[in-house]
Amino acid sequence: MKISHQWLSEMFVEGALDAALAAWSAEGKAAAWTRLLTGLGLEVEAVQAVGEAVRSIVVGEIRGKSPHPQADKLTVVELFDGTGVVQVVCGASNLPAIGGKVAFAPVGAVLPGGLAIAARELRGVASHGMICSEAELEIGADDSGILVLPESWRAGDRLVDRVPGIVDTILELGVTPNRPDALGHLGVARDVATKLGLPLRPPAVRRPDAPDASGLVSIAAPERCGRYLGYVLEGMSVQPSPLWMRVRLHRLGLRAISNVVDVTNFVLMECGQPLHAFDRDRLAEGRVVVRRAERDEPMTTLDGTQKLLTAEDLVIADASTPQALAGVMGGAHSMVHAGTHNLLLEAAWFAPAGIRATARRHGYATDSSYRFERGVDHGVGLERAALRALELLLELAGGRCTAWTDAAGERPPAPTIALRLPRVASLLGVEVPVSTARAVLAGLEVQVREDSPEVWTCVAPTHRPDLRREVDLIEELMRFYGLDKVPARLTVPQAARAAAHSDPVTELGDRLAEGLRDAGLHEHVAMAFVAENKVEFFAVPPERRVRVENPMRAAGVMRTHMLPGLLDALAHNVARHTRPVRLFEVGRIYAWPERHVPKDGPTAAIDALLPRERAIAAALIYGGAKGGVQAREITGAAVQALARVGLRARPVDPPAPAAHLHPGVQAALAVGDAIVGEAGEVHPDLIRAWDLPEGTRVYYAEIAVEALPARATAKARDLPRFPSTARDLSLEIPVTLSAARVVAALTRAVAAVSATAAGEVRLATDSFGEPAIEVLEDYRGAGVPAGHRALLLRLHYAAEQRSVTDDEAQALHTAIVAAACEALRVDAPTVRPR
Repeated sequence: MKISHQWLSEMFVEGALDAALAAWSAEGKAAAWTRLLTGLGLEVEAVQAVGEAVRSIVVGEIRGKSPHPQADKLTVVELFDGTGVVQVVCGASNLPAIGGKVAFAPVGAVLPGGLAIAARELRGVASHGMICSEAELEIGADDSGILVLPESWRAGDRLVDRVPGIVDTILELGVTPNRPDALGHLGVARDVATKLGLPLRPPAVRRPDAPDASGLVSIAAPERCGRYLGYVLEGMSVQPSPLWMRVRLHRLGLRAISNVVDVTNFVLMECGQPLHAFDRDRLAEGRVVVRRAERDEPMTTLDGTQKLLTAEDLVIADASTPQALAGVMGGAHSMVHAGTHNLLLEAAWFAPAGIRATARRHGYATDSSYRFERGVDHGVGLERAALRALELLLELAGGRCTAWTDAAGERPPAPTIALRLPRVASLLGVEVPVSTARAVLAGLEVQVREDSPEVWTCVAPTHRPDLRREVDLIEELMRFYGLDKVPARLTVPQAARAAAHSDPVTELGDRLAEGLRDAGLHEHVAMAFVAENKVEFFAVPPERRVRVENPMRAAGVMRTHMLPGLLDALAHNVARHTRPVRLFEVGRIYAWPERHVPKDGPTAAIDALLPRERAIAAALIYGGAKGGVQAREITGAAVQALARVGLRARPVDPPAPAAHLHPGVQAALAVGDAIVGEAGEVHPDLIRAWDLPEGTRVYYAEIAVEALPARATAKARDLPRFPSTARDLSLEIPVTLSAARVVAALTRAVAAVSATAAGEVRLATDSFGEPAIEVLEDYRGAGVPAGHRALLLRLHYAAEQRSVTDDEAQALHTAIVAAACEALRVDAPTVRPR
């Protein structure tokens, strides 16, 4: 939603808004608006200053014109710019006659697009300046000719002084669905006035001095149309809007069409109320009926599309046929055109749910439906918008109002809400002064009856359909009092409740997520629903899958594993770029328990009938088109995440191979004697199932959060005083021998050799006091026999009281490697150093 600072200013005493904004914040205008409105829940997404370059444009008067001697399509113009007559060459076909006024950019001006105006020759004739179009000045979209100004304007006047809104600040707001009142300048101004303590002065309106025509409008579907105001205008003249209105609409991204249509759009932006104007001469019997459409009843909308309506669609019909799709789009037959002289102006309230359904059914998303489906004002605001449009139409298009009517259907009642002042402090944790509460509610036009010092009876205004409960009013008090005034602390009762409801699994999941972020992975959030064919790869039989009764598309079961969602995200990325992908997700998986009823009581029997949820932290790494990622990276990320919660994890042989991981590149993650997760390369069958390129290597790890100690905490250790030295070890091993088994054999060898060694040199330890053994590379390819792979490891050696010599490190390294290889050859005789 775009909002004009200039437009907002006009709803206050002249100069009051700028003065109040400057007093509220010493920041610049853009920063002040951003902080003010965002603090009120109207998030400022962009701020743009416009029109500064137009300050140098003046009104020029044509004193003479003659054909260019060398070009048929050019005209030599003698132009008076307020100080003297200058010669300008112009190629526009719509130059006015002698005495006409145009927008003139003198020499030295710089247009909004960056074009600097200088004296130059055009086909041998000197030109001192430029006559501009509204598109060149970026104050409109019309580039078909120059901007012709009213003849009554004085030559030499600056254009910005004659047209309000050329120089402006445009605020782009993100308006939440519960705030339809903020979809117009009046609603935003109401919030600003309440926050800054300013009196709001919207444009004055008055009812027409015309008779009530009761037969003008009839409502045949009162449950869908709560109110319909209709005004008959006669003797209208449809023509272009004045420049000030065209500029206003252009600044907000709307295209000027004609004075009648532009007025309805202008009021839409000002009041947030959609309006529609019918050519009354094209309405059968000159009246309208608000009714449901007949099934397959045809109608052609303003965009020229023919629609077959349903019985659920609400239409505005004349005595015979539909003339508008109510609240969504008008009809082509009764649209306003250049020959229109008599109008029926519509201002109505339609039930939001019906408008939303019709707009989706027919594929429309219009400014009108956007507001109606959120709920517009059906009370005072509706009549204000209609009367504002009526006055503008009579001012800009002439004519007179000859009749009007106010037809009633079923409107939602204004809710009466009991506001308990002690409840405000209890819920917010901060006292809102009574005087502030009164001022806020009065500013929002909430009717308040103070029944007692502690309980107020409030009636919500019709322009705020979101105010229905006590907590809604409390939220409003907090919006204006200021979230920054809420103390950053928990009261004793709140702290006690928080401790009582703390969830160790959630806390561990959050800390694991922090660890995975620190490892360079990006968080991914997937749907918990998946297609059934994506769970076939995982060991959950069909009878244990939790099915969804009303699935979205093909996502018919709850996920039984975290990997499908991560592979979906990977496939989406691989199809669009070749960069590496590093993702993690902390979520839950679901399955029915085994179908048996324990014998230890009815509670266990009930538990067996409920789906089981398991919290999982999962990670996936893909090295991109160039590869280069090793299995150790996914293991390292998982180990780092577990270290974040104070747990020393190590890769070990899995108790049973995981079918979704490569049989030769997988390990279990152990903390002490407990298996808490797994890591490895994704099985090639899954790579093919997700249509990833052949040969793609993807690595996956997961941690079962509920298997971790709930009170794990990280511990700090002293940094080593003396440097360590490293030795690399390259082993040629069968692909069936896991890296975890190799590391375990080296760890055992370290313990055995260290027990017999007399020296003080030892294998360095990590932060958990475990031997520092890194897996650097897992290579399969040229130079390695089939069925084998080359595993590169790094061992670090150190002494506590001094530096280590190369001879000492090499001697210990040789002994450890020999012992480890001897142990490994029992199960894999082909293990040998490379």
